[in-house]
Amino acid sequence: MKLKTVIIPLITLGICIAIISKWTHGFKAFTIFSYSLEEASPLNKEFPEIQLINHDSVLVNLNEDPKYKLANFVYLNCPFVCHKINNQLEKVYHSIDTLLVPSQIEFVTISFDLDNDDVERIRNYRNHFKNIPGWEFAIPYEVDEQEFDVFLKNIGVWIYKESKNRIINHSTYIYLISPDNKIVKIFDPEREDNNSIVTEINEWINTGQNIASL
Repeated sequence: MKLKTVIIPLITLGICIAIISKWTHGFKAFTIFSYSLEEASPLNKEFPEIQLINHDSVLVNLNEDPKYKLANFVYLNCPFVCHKINNQLEKVYHSIDTLLVPSQIEFVTISFDLDNDDVERIRNYRNHFKNIPGWEFAIPYEVDEQEFDVFLKNIGVWIYKESKNRIINHSTYIYLISPDNKIVKIFDPEREDNNSIVTEINEWINTGQNIASL
């Protein structure tokens, strides 16, 4: 009887741990944001091709740019977090050696609000940032919502649109893409400080790899 009272709880505990492990990708993902990222497994995967149009109405294909790219995703009706992340990204931009940006790395901020953001809106928004050559603001070009959703899912960006108030809940990851179009690093700006982000970007550009990961 005593053996049964010990074994049954242990078996139950083991089953619970196994289920939680599966739901969290081996205890690595505890939010919908991190789960979507783990599900996509985007590191060292080719950045999917997508046609964009930038703030100057110029068509852009990131896969054709033989530089490092730092890409993030926002929408302009965002009440707070998108602007906070872009302000942080602006500080990162100005902390990188001017010999590296924009000659070896370019920034691109992509809106995922296909219903409301257009070239004029992103041009006006970009004008709030000063002295940022090599930082493009862009929207998908001739890409329908289903195609864009697949693109975002493939790189682990989670979004959820609330139809009543036009709010879009979303992850805020920043993607470092190598000149050969591989996703080599994903930053979480809400948990990583600017100095560490700049240090890792410099390491990738100067050595072709992240020293801390060796």
